[in-house]
Formats: sequence, C-alpha cells, structure tokens
Amino acid sequence: MSDFPKAEGIKQTSEFSKKFVIVVLFALPLVAYLFFLNGEHHFETLPVVTENVQEIDQFKIIQGTATQLKDSVTIITFLGDNPYERLGYVSNLNEKIYKKFHGFNTFQMISIIPESGVDDIEQIVEQMGETTDLQDWHFLKGNHQQVQALYNSFKTDDALNKDLSSDYAFVIDLDRNLRGRDDDDIEEDGVVYGYNTRTAAQLNKRMIDDMRVLLAEYRFAFKKNRNQKIQEDE
Repeated sequence: MSDFPKAEGIKQTSEFSKKFVIVVLFALPLVAYLFFLNGEHHFETLPVVTENVQEIDQFKIIQGTATQLKDSVTIITFLGDNPYERLGYVSNLNEKIYKKFHGFNTFQMISIIPESGVDDIEQIVEQMGETTDLQDWHFLKGNHQQVQALYNSFKTDDALNKDLSSDYAFVIDLDRNLRGRDDDDIEEDGVVYGYNTRTAAQLNKRMIDDMRVLLAEYRFAFKKNRNQKIQEDE
C-alpha cells in the first residue's frame, strides 16, 4: 500500500510557536486581572439617603452582643409587638441576605423589638438556630418611645406599623448613615430608604446588589488606604 501524499502548503508548527501561544493564553488573563486590581476604579457607590441615624446604646440586648452601629455595616429590622407573626419576613431575610453576607468583616444584623415582643424571640432564635449561625444577628429590646425614636431618625417617607413593626430592612453604613437609592428606576417615588422583606424576589432584585456595592466600596477604600500607607513607609 502506498503512503498518503503529503499535503502541500501546510507548515509544521514550531515548538517555539506552540510555547508562545500557551504563554499568551495563560498570561493575558493574569495581566488583565492585575491591571484592573491596581487601577483606579470609579464605580458607583450606594447613595446616602439619611445622615447620622441614632445610635442603639439605649436598647438592651436579648440575644447577641451588638452595642453600637458605628464602625459596622448593619441591617436593621423592626419586628414589632408580635415578632413570631413576622417569621416569614425574617426567614426571607435570613435565606437571601444574612446567610449570604454573614461572615463579612464588620457585618451585623440587628432586630429591634418592643419589650412586649420579647417572649416570641426565644422561639424564633431556637428555630433559626437549627440551620443558621446567629453569631452576627442580634436582637435588642426597648420601650415604645425608644423604638419609635430610632425609626424616626431614619427620616423615611413611611411609618412604622401600629405594632411598631416594619416590612422593610434598612442598611446602615460604618458612619451611621442610612444607605439606599436616591434615583431608583423600579420605584415610582424614586428614593428607596429600605428593602421590602415580604417576598424573596424583592430581596433578590435589589438588596443583594446594593449590599455587594456597599461592601465593595469599603473593600476598595481599604485597599487604597493600605497601598498609600505602603508607599508612605517606603
């Protein structure tokens, strides 16, 4: 049997060319990553909608260790006189937000309860504790005036329910500023002070993205300050 004829016009790829292609394929993604990592990013930050909200030092701890908002990224909820009736809202927030961001440095969740709602908290904590690490979720109690005063400091366009509960979760930054959206294309009224916990879909569409933006803002600021300090020390 005769050998197959050699194809004309086809050149053998040199060993150098093969190595060059491999180096390019592996090096380009790394170079691009380092470029963006060290570049000056100008990303959109999460707007401040209310400055200097009230501290929480007037509240007493039921569960957890939280003593202040300053220097923490905090999500605050108001569970009202009958917290157990809001277990569905709490579960949505737990599954979609708390479990996703629990463990991030400085992150905490705080639920505010009037003194009349304390009995329900033991049941809620017991049930949630079976599947959730509640180390960063703190439950605080206060009288009606204290609860109302804290909420009033948010200066939202909505009011607490009659039982001092709210359907919304509120994001507070390290400087005790309320973060949200001041030009939202979903809400007709524009400003978003809090995030609706009634359905998981609302948390998925908006709150997860906004929390990522806020945490990225602080990570970038930390990296920038660290690089400046290294340059100053050189």
